Amino acid sequence: MHRTGFIAATLVASLLAAAPLLTGMAGAQIFEPGGPDAAAYGQAEGYPAGTWDNWYEKPHMVWGYSHYDSMVKTHTLPPAARPWAFKRAAAEPAIHYVPDITHVKEGPVLGLADYMARVPATGLLILKDDTILVERYQYGRTDKDRFVSQSMAKTLVSLLLGAAIADGRVKGIADAAETYVPTLKGSPYGQTPLKALLQMSSGVAFEDAAAPGDLFHDIHSGVDEGTALAKYTQRTAPAGSHFQYSCGDSETLATVVRRATGQSLSDYLAAKVWQPMGAEAEAKWEVDASGQEIGCSGFNATLRDYGRLGRLLAHDGAWEGKQLLPKDWLLAATTLDPADAQVAAGTASRLYGYGYQVWILPPKVSPDGRRLFALQGAGGQFIFVDPKTKLVMVQTSVKADGVPLTSPHSETLALWLAVIREWDK
Repeated sequence: MHRTGFIAATLVASLLAAAPLLTGMAGAQIFEPGGPDAAAYGQAEGYPAGTWDNWYEKPHMVWGYSHYDSMVKTHTLPPAARPWAFKRAAAEPAIHYVPDITHVKEGPVLGLADYMARVPATGLLILKDDTILVERYQYGRTDKDRFVSQSMAKTLVSLLLGAAIADGRVKGIADAAETYVPTLKGSPYGQTPLKALLQMSSGVAFEDAAAPGDLFHDIHSGVDEGTALAKYTQRTAPAGSHFQYSCGDSETLATVVRRATGQSLSDYLAAKVWQPMGAEAEAKWEVDASGQEIGCSGFNATLRDYGRLGRLLAHDGAWEGKQLLPKDWLLAATTLDPADAQVAAGTASRLYGYGYQVWILPPKVSPDGRRLFALQGAGGQFIFVDPKTKLVMVQTSVKADGVPLTSPHSETLALWLAVIREWDK
């Protein structure tokens, strides 16, 4: 039998065998004290705590990525009064994958144990709708740990903007940011339409050496974000014409949401998403000196609560029959529009296209060309979503798998595509 046929037959057989048992029976979680290169990550010292100056370096990285919220000021999102519970498969499915999705090089057929031995994931969760298929932890981490999501927070800001539009607090994405943030009046960020900000296409020089602003220094010194963002006075491209991944675009959107709703991002997210979807644990969102959430990073949650978020997105904003987020917003945010050439796959990145603060896999990579998208954060943080099958894969990690997250050679992406392709078969 051809290798791909063998992989398909093996996985389908195992999934079919498990299917009758997906009715709430408790499958085992797997907790490992070690992981790839555990000695360098400080296993012998119990994965020691770090400081603000070294939390992102070995051997403090494992502690830092699971205790980030202990080093910064945060707002708390309380759990639901009655947390929603996942069902569990009786046993893990036998997932197999080939590391290089391009198949340029012949590679081994690997399993889940191989993946965990090769990729420094602190947590891995695979869901089929309401059922946990895989839940693994490494480096001594557990289901009680809150993991920082890095740039996955950008997608949360986009979801909140969609909610604000549905609530009538924001008219639409053709509006300029200055419509809602008076301190941005007349500035490049202020004059940028919200759609261009969502698509990382403001054209504002944020990290250019000649740019006069220093956003994070300002906001951590207590300067209002609108005032800090107004200091960026240079535009390198017309708004909406060129993709440039930038925290400045996300911070501007976060400021718009706060001003338009009159609420903190944490309170708005808690009311719209976190508590209605039945979160089981507190989440923490980093705030600056004036108490404003960092719009491009700093969100911390448990693995299963990230899974609940992924499930909500797989259902296009619906939860148990109730629409928590507008479906039309989720569809627009996670679908590539041919008219937006600057965010097309191959332009926004080597592989992915870009939606509204979310990465989108192009039809040429996606099985049968379906809509697939992902929240991504530096250091190997992911929530992958397949709305068609309601499959979700969440990974927290202490570094990427050795190649750029948007590369077709990413082993994490290879695992995800194997999960959905083999489930289809």
